[in-house]
Amino acid sequence: MSAMGVIKILLVEDQQLVREGLKGLLALHDDLQVVGEANDGAEALEWLTAISSGDRADDMPDVILSDMRMPRLDGIGLIRALAARALRLPVVLLTTFDDTAAFDEAARAGAKGFLLKAIRPETLAQALRDVHAGGTALRPSLTTRMEAKGGERAFTAADHPDPLSPKELQVLRLVASGRSNTEIAALLGNSEGVIKNHCSAIFSKMGVRDRTQAVLRAIDLGWI
Repeated sequence: MSAMGVIKILLVEDQQLVREGLKGLLALHDDLQVVGEANDGAEALEWLTAISSGDRADDMPDVILSDMRMPRLDGIGLIRALAARALRLPVVLLTTFDDTAAFDEAARAGAKGFLLKAIRPETLAQALRDVHAGGTALRPSLTTRMEAKGGERAFTAADHPDPLSPKELQVLRLVASGRSNTEIAALLGNSEGVIKNHCSAIFSKMGVRDRTQAVLRAIDLGWI
């Protein structure tokens, strides 16, 4: 545990009202301290980079508490980004809806916790303690599956990727927001096949093999 028995938390939530509410709830517990805040996964990565490269190493969090659905880089993307950067920080995801598919996705990505925003404050506090102690806050039936999945390794992308077309960049930004090909197709008025073709072209130009790597590379390039 951190010095003086305090668990340091990075809070990642795009809705300021919700973020302030969570801060207030966590402040009621002497052993929980919010040391940093971010509006989404991309900003969280920037914050962690600044912390690790500066003179604020003491503020490095013990646990990340993150919303699951956010713009630019969502909670799932954040978990994968941490793994790709070899940052071994446990992440507890919060979600509004009890979605089994989302739960499966979170478990496979390596989330250490998956909780509904409607839970009792004490349940959230205990989940953070459990995760910090090396446990999980997941349904038991899926805990083993989650632990069996390793994080994605760092990758080597194209040093100077070909520029994306405006439509490809639009698709990439929607991918980064956590939307599926089906959702993107509906938003843009295209067929799912067209969106898949755009994604393939994006991966090829950027020299990456999947959606997560494309988003991480785009963040590095300042495209999103």
